[in-house]
Amino acid sequence: MKRFLALVSVLSAAFGLAACGAAGLPAAAGTPSATSASPTNGQLHVAIDSDNGKTLNVRVGDRVEVRLSSTYWIVSGSSDSRVLKAEGPAVVSPRPSGCVPGGGCGTVDVVFDVVGPGAAYVVASRDSCGEAMRCTGGAGSYRLAVEALS
Repeated sequence: MKRFLALVSVLSAAFGLAACGAAGLPAAAGTPSATSASPTNGQLHVAIDSDNGKTLNVRVGDRVEVRLSSTYWIVSGSSDSRVLKAEGPAVVSPRPSGCVPGGGCGTVDVVFDVVGPGAAYVVASRDSCGEAMRCTGGAGSYRLAVEALS
């Protein structure tokens, strides 16, 4: 029993370190839950977890922010950088308190500029869906379709 508890403790610590170390990884995607003015004079469209599988209609000059609610998400970027171009790397923001080690509490944010008309996808994936829990079914994948008009 002591060996089992020691193993659980080591795994929890490892998952906690993985969550903290994810800050250098690219981020992920979603569909519009909020829209506001953007510095580019277009609209800022914010996509979240519940937007998985949806299509977001935007215009050239708009911005799309994908904000996923786990630090385990890895965003693969845009499927077509002539339509949707990442403004920078993903920003991983772990929640500073109230989270068990390995829980993945926090967010991953990536902002994309809509640079041309057409269609593109933002895809994200994760293997862990919580403390020592592997994702099952579709819980480990995220896909947002973006349709851009001029």
